[in-house]
Amino acid sequence: MTANETNAPVEVSAGIVRRADGRVLVCRRGPGRRNAHLWEFPGGKREPGEDAAACLRLLGDLVRDGKEELRLPVREVRAVHTAAEGGIRFTFLTAETDAEPVLTEHEAAAFLPPEELLRLPFCPADRPVAHALCERARPLRAFFWDYDGTLLDTYPVLTRAFTGICAELGAAVDEAEALTLMKDSLLTAVETVSRRSGLDAAELMRRIVAFPVPEEALRPVAGIPEALRRLSEHGGRHFLVTHNDRQALRVLDRLGLLPCFSGWVTREDGFPRKPAPDSLLHLLRRHQVNPAEAVMIGDRLLDIGAGEAAGMRTCLLDEENRFPDARCDYRVSGAAGLPEELGCFPFTAE
Repeated sequence: MTANETNAPVEVSAGIVRRADGRVLVCRRGPGRRNAHLWEFPGGKREPGEDAAACLRLLGDLVRDGKEELRLPVREVRAVHTAAEGGIRFTFLTAETDAEPVLTEHEAAAFLPPEELLRLPFCPADRPVAHALCERARPLRAFFWDYDGTLLDTYPVLTRAFTGICAELGAAVDEAEALTLMKDSLLTAVETVSRRSGLDAAELMRRIVAFPVPEEALRPVAGIPEALRRLSEHGGRHFLVTHNDRQALRVLDRLGLLPCFSGWVTREDGFPRKPAPDSLLHLLRRHQVNPAEAVMIGDRLLDIGAGEAAGMRTCLLDEENRFPDARCDYRVSGAAGLPEELGCFPFTAE
């Protein structure tokens, strides 16, 4: 049976192909085709019998179509978005190129700055991607930071504290498991261990929260001081969002990082824990920040969820690739890459 006979959607890949200067390739469909004369991101249909692993198959499609249909070599291919329209399932992928396309099926092509994309009439499936790229082109001016594991390398101390307190209460937990659970959330770690070991979850949480973290043992995550400085130099403002107490401010001050921050929320302010967006919304209002120009940076999915709920962009700092399928606007494997990832468009200081 064919794909249409089984009602299975046609699989199509579409490439968000960029120049080094950030311009994006768009192509205008030729006459006599569906959505004729509308603009789209170039791509192609999956060939029958290709590898069943959808991501790898679609990655291969973009490279193949780029080389054969557009005659445009691409590199650094990565899937970023999916959409469905008219029985076709689209997977959008980013890629880079230095070459000029040679068109065989389109009537026109252009490399455009993302902020100019919405001047063109796009095919229905491509329109939301064009909107997202245009919005992302808006300069980021406000950077909202998680504390544990993002700004400060606190996990070695916290996992030892967690496993030690659990041992005192009669539960055996190794540090690797503790880290995995805490990377989800402290609540997940407490509930998982309490349920498994028969501990009082409230007592375990109370003791962990009350644990006196030795300030002298805490250091910034590698690359954070430089990232804060470089983003500030381009007009960016920084905000701290943490459920730690004000010890976090003392640590940042001791490390010389507190002057980088324009505002903060700590446990004493009484906001619910992330992923609730209340603390972010408070800072947005108090400091008159446009959420379209703000990004929430964190190392856990709850940070991403809070940023999305607050209407801002999100950036996952995922050094160990714990969350490969996380949906976020930006992703880095180390803090040193944050200035380039988040500052890819010039800032304009107020």
